[in-house]
Amino acid sequence: MGLIRSGKLLYKLPALLISGIIWFLSSRQVLPTPKGILGFDKVQHLLAYLVLAMTVGLWFSLHQWTRRPWRCAAWVVAIAVVYGISDELHQTFVPGRDGNVWDWVADTLGALIGTGLVMLSARKLGSMPRRS
Repeated sequence: MGLIRSGKLLYKLPALLISGIIWFLSSRQVLPTPKGILGFDKVQHLLAYLVLAMTVGLWFSLHQWTRRPWRCAAWVVAIAVVYGISDELHQTFVPGRDGNVWDWVADTLGALIGTGLVMLSARKLGSMPRRS
């Protein structure tokens, strides 16, 4: 109950939702493909894991991001990368799908970019003067 009351659960929900969406889409034999650059498989992977990393970044407070940014970043990237590995393994059990190391590379790149954006945002927010 303390977790819900303190609001900590609310900061975890977006990442859990995104990871659930990724898992659901990975379970599909055929995916809808948008037109244009978003139709490229690797761009979709990169964007999905960029968003996943940014939402996992919410698990850490602004104080943690400004005090120990590299530790927070390492955790966020590790969580996203391990999830990417599990997702690619999961796809090997889906008929018509397969795990692909290049998809995982795109996942990892997206996680790195998303984590970098969170670090930059935390640095900017952490350097803002406080209101009194």
